[in-house]
Amino acid sequence: MSPSRIDDHPDSEVKQDRLPPCLFPTLRGSRTTPSFSVSAPVTQFGSVIETQFLPEREWHESGHHNDPVTICKAAWILTLQCFVQADILCFVYQEVESAGRIYSTSGDPVLYLTRVDGGEEVQEFLRRLGAGAVSTVLTAPRGHEIRIVKGQPAVGDFANTLLYYSGEGDGGTRPRLLSGRKPLGMDIRVGMSKEANGRILAALDFRRSHMSQDAATSVFRTFQHIASQLADMAMTTPSGGRTRLQDINVCSAHDWQSVRQLTASVSPVEEQCLHDIIVGQCRKFPSRTAVMSTNGDTLTYGELDDLSQRLAYKLARLGVKPETFVLSCFEKSIWAVVARLAIMRAGGAYISIHATNPPAYLDSVITRTGARIVVCDEKHANRFRHLVPITVETSPSILRSLPVSDRGPVCDTVRPDNACLVLFTSGSTGKPKGIVQVHRSYATAIRNYAKILSLDTNTRYLSFDDYAFDISNLEFMVPLITGGCCCVPGPMGTVQDLAYNINVLKANAAFLTPTVAVKLDPADVPSLEILCVGGEPLSAELVANWTCGSTRLVNQYGMGEAAISCCYNDKVRPGRTNIGRPTSGAVFVVDATSHDKLLPVGAVGELLMEGSHLARGYLDQTAARRTEAVFLETPPAWLATMHPTRASGAAQPRLYRSGDLGRWNHDGTIDYVGRKDHILKLDGCRINALEVEHQTRKRLSPLDTIIVDIFGLVDGEEDPVLTALLHLDNHPITTTPTPTNTNTNTTLPNEPTITDATTDPHTAAKVAELKDAIAGALPPYMVPTQFLLLSHVPRTPSKKTDRRMIRHVGIKYHLARRAERGGDVVLARRARVVLP
Repeated sequence: MSPSRIDDHPDSEVKQDRLPPCLFPTLRGSRTTPSFSVSAPVTQFGSVIETQFLPEREWHESGHHNDPVTICKAAWILTLQCFVQADILCFVYQEVESAGRIYSTSGDPVLYLTRVDGGEEVQEFLRRLGAGAVSTVLTAPRGHEIRIVKGQPAVGDFANTLLYYSGEGDGGTRPRLLSGRKPLGMDIRVGMSKEANGRILAALDFRRSHMSQDAATSVFRTFQHIASQLADMAMTTPSGGRTRLQDINVCSAHDWQSVRQLTASVSPVEEQCLHDIIVGQCRKFPSRTAVMSTNGDTLTYGELDDLSQRLAYKLARLGVKPETFVLSCFEKSIWAVVARLAIMRAGGAYISIHATNPPAYLDSVITRTGARIVVCDEKHANRFRHLVPITVETSPSILRSLPVSDRGPVCDTVRPDNACLVLFTSGSTGKPKGIVQVHRSYATAIRNYAKILSLDTNTRYLSFDDYAFDISNLEFMVPLITGGCCCVPGPMGTVQDLAYNINVLKANAAFLTPTVAVKLDPADVPSLEILCVGGEPLSAELVANWTCGSTRLVNQYGMGEAAISCCYNDKVRPGRTNIGRPTSGAVFVVDATSHDKLLPVGAVGELLMEGSHLARGYLDQTAARRTEAVFLETPPAWLATMHPTRASGAAQPRLYRSGDLGRWNHDGTIDYVGRKDHILKLDGCRINALEVEHQTRKRLSPLDTIIVDIFGLVDGEEDPVLTALLHLDNHPITTTPTPTNTNTNTTLPNEPTITDATTDPHTAAKVAELKDAIAGALPPYMVPTQFLLLSHVPRTPSKKTDRRMIRHVGIKYHLARRAERGGDVVLARRARVVLP
């Protein structure tokens, strides 16, 4: 169901050794089951497919040419599409002797392979499925061809689900279930049988080590629900209806109720302004330390109240009021906290920016927000004098010299639905999207966040992130709203500097990216009680380091479009990408191509967020198309039915399509599967880049990096290649990033150089080791055929791996090498790459 970066349905065939498997994933639930052993019986349960299945004789007399078994095959294909991340859907089918055992003497199993075109009409799909010809050649289907292959002894290498037809049942409520030893290596088996009256019965059995009974029930109910609809369509529209495959409802009544329970709770809105909550703490604890820096600067809550109010009055006199956007530019200091609070107290919304941002970027931000005022420290004042009409410098002496009228509200017209801040994404090309957050969103999210993590007046939260990024808002608001202390570190160039700042400030809570956290030794920061991480996958080393001590490790999942976070997992385990449970709102899993289609529990789809912690939307018409695409103005019809009180009335629910893929588990947690744009396609095979990268982690040090992508053009000259880009921390080529102000016409800031890793004497052995690791766990088509070496890993300003930059330089390198092979030396030299 997930879209891919390259054409979904190429016409070229795929060789057998590159045929992607269609393996049903392991699914867990709230009820655990013992591991499967060959001597133990397989867990069984069954159900009757809906009674629209007429006796076979009446079926054909009515003019229906799609027999019930074909209906069941189609239903299983669509069931696989829900739960399996595979482009080519594949399952094993076999007709079984009445004895109910599968042996080699009972006939060869048949392998069904196809891609699903959601726009195809149901009747046409059923017709093609029923009329399919059997072949003995195992190749991937062309386009949406349905390929049926027999005579392949290794069918279990391509599928782990079996659909079988036993011809007659046991006279009870289920078909004859298979017995014997793990037939054909299948993990899930769906059996069908025909009763004496012609009614088709079905049952499912499964390996206990592969899924829980909760999960198996969802899978079977999904199959049953889809089969019922297909049968009904075949009965009511025998000569060709117009229902398309994508119109089939895949969420059964059983899973509808499960999803309803999982999404029943949406946090009530906190109808307060952020500055009012903070000022309340200032008046309650005037002598308590509110902000503290490594250099010794401190502010009590009383001082923070006084100085922020003085600055707020000045800003109000300059014209700041609700929905006024004010720029804020500071190095790490306690005065940045004063400035942000003052802007909100004056009624405005702050926009934190870098003084080193390119002029074009700053011009775009200023023009689109209509900002006329910048609040900054003395160091950056001259940078903005020619960009905005008013520059407000701050320093301890300047702030203390400002007049103050009284202790009443500076602005009495600001409301919880007014903007409190605007967050700009750090795009290097085009116009970055500006996300407008409102007071009530952050107030609601912080209240829930503090409750979940048990944050209170003893909290000392480290202000680590750059002020221009979303986590920095959490780092100063959370401690001030809970009555704790915001800890502002000094300059940090190494992990030793980070540990030093944590210890000096006695910080007991922090948010770090996994890239940073994995380098920090828990023993070096004994005061740290809570470590939140997020933004990148968690390595096994990170989890092992931080779960064996007293520090509470929390995997925090969210995005700039949501205040603070969307999910949290405080029971982090190695080898899992579980993001835990929702924090403030509800999370739904919908079809990645249409939010109008709800998916069952365990199915993989796009994560759809609901709740008052979501942003108002994007800033202006520059992002209008993006707003329409991800912030939903009209709730889906299924939401109005499932939660009518939330989808009715004047207050419509806030909904956001995240672009992330995930699945609900039956224990109430959510697995993160990846980004929609991390799904690659090569020769018709679907490749999850993160899965390939994961297989190499044990062969790399925590400081090494691997990024997997596809480079090349589908132009008939050279085939695209699956490429792994490596950065090895101890390699001689390793350099520091290029300063952002030294880019040329041919290079971008922070751009690494590239060499061929396979010919490098320092990396040849490592490349072979990584290839073996991937090949040992994944099919051959997922093993990169090109390995490149990066001089350094470019980072976004928020310290995340800059995949966009890496893709940019990788494409340049690939095209340069291609031009060189073609004799175009001039074109080859235009790219800033290292060529042999």
